[in-house]
Amino acid sequence: MVEFLETMPFWYWFVFAVILLIVEISTGTTYFLWPAAAAVIVGFADLWPLDGAWRMQLLIFGVITVLLTIVATPKVKPWLHKSQADHLTLNERGAQKIGKRVKVDEAFSAGEGRVRYGDTVWLAASKDGANFEKGAEVEIVGVDGAKLYVKAV
Repeated sequence: MVEFLETMPFWYWFVFAVILLIVEISTGTTYFLWPAAAAVIVGFADLWPLDGAWRMQLLIFGVITVLLTIVATPKVKPWLHKSQADHLTLNERGAQKIGKRVKVDEAFSAGEGRVRYGDTVWLAASKDGANFEKGAEVEIVGVDGAKLYVKAV
């Protein structure tokens, strides 16, 4: 093993980094991102200053990995969670309707009527029992199955 490390060419670090990045992409955890970055840095450093000094290469790899994990993870994790939070209603079609404005298609009577959302007419009820005239604009405030709950705009 020592003989292999002593004769290891610099580009092995880049291959190692690519393998770590593939694992990172498949897991999405950032646990393999920092060792991959460290492997790239050590690969470049091995071109000249660390040529053949495998103990120093491993030491630098370990130190950079630990430093990046401690410093960069708190900066990257919120960014990853923010992008996931932007799509909280991705698989909840009903929740995607909330906040949309629609036109009353059939006048409300006793707090219920029909509204047009997209190309479909939906059963709707007003939250406060209000009645709306045909053509009035209302806002969707809730969804229960195929029934939309609306309020005046």
